[in-house]
Amino acid sequence: MTSERCIEGDFFHRSLYKCQRCETKYEIIKGYEFTENCGWSDEQQQIESPYRPCRDGTFNDGSQVICQNCRSCPPPQFTACKCKNTSDTICCKQGEQFFNGKCIPQPSQTTRITTASTTVHSSVASSSPSPSPQNFPDPSPSTQNFPGPSPRPHNSIPSPHSFMPNPSPSSYEGSHSHFIGIYVCFGILSTLALACLFLFIRRRTKPFNEAPEVHDAPLKTVLDNLDVLEELVLVLDPYISGAKNTRHLAAQCSFSFAWINYAYSMKDHKSPLVAVLEGVVTKNPDWTVGHLAELLTAIGRNDAVEILAKLPAGV
Repeated sequence: MTSERCIEGDFFHRSLYKCQRCETKYEIIKGYEFTENCGWSDEQQQIESPYRPCRDGTFNDGSQVICQNCRSCPPPQFTACKCKNTSDTICCKQGEQFFNGKCIPQPSQTTRITTASTTVHSSVASSSPSPSPQNFPDPSPSTQNFPGPSPRPHNSIPSPHSFMPNPSPSSYEGSHSHFIGIYVCFGILSTLALACLFLFIRRRTKPFNEAPEVHDAPLKTVLDNLDVLEELVLVLDPYISGAKNTRHLAAQCSFSFAWINYAYSMKDHKSPLVAVLEGVVTKNPDWTVGHLAELLTAIGRNDAVEILAKLPAGV
């Protein structure tokens, strides 16, 4: 023993100054047992391992601190499972068999005989010859006795598609040509309608040279007609590459470069063209629409001149 103060299975705990069970310090392991005093001396020194394997003929299933002796099966029992270091011997009685770790009753001989007889009966029954299909006439009537097409059943309902005529390719071609003709006629009528509308507008809107009453109207007339003024603003105020705009018109009206820049800087509040026209009307109240048309022609803006022609006659 490694301890003189404690019995086997205990060790001396110096802090508590008393003996303690080995299982309080170590866990129990199957197939092993604790060594004497768990390998500890009274001076709290580990002298040897706390475990040792079970000897032959002994076992520990994890419920004991030391290995137990294996049992032997007394007659008439027999050894169903030998003893191992982790489990004891298993003994079964006569008429039992070992299955899944335990003894269970063996199936009786009567049951086996009954099963065998059933099997024999089944095999005999299955081996008996079955009647050949040739021995029995076919109950279904032969189709050879009914020549010609089979009659329609009385309760049959014809398909709805049977009442619909089967269109021929020629009918499709005719309808296609019919639609093409309709489209062509519609296109011709639309073209004629647009041409008539254009001629009607041209007749109502005379060229500027053919409207002397507009030519002699005061320049203030342009400021008073908001529709014409808006169109002029849209075509003259923006910068368009290759076309002269309000800047060039203002220069033709003898406005300074600084004044023109100032007018464009205020374009978010007032159109530069409106500012130019108001300035011209203020400086030259006798100017007419014809004067403005001449200036627009000089800078190559005949499109603006055509807009002036939209002013109503007799203004």
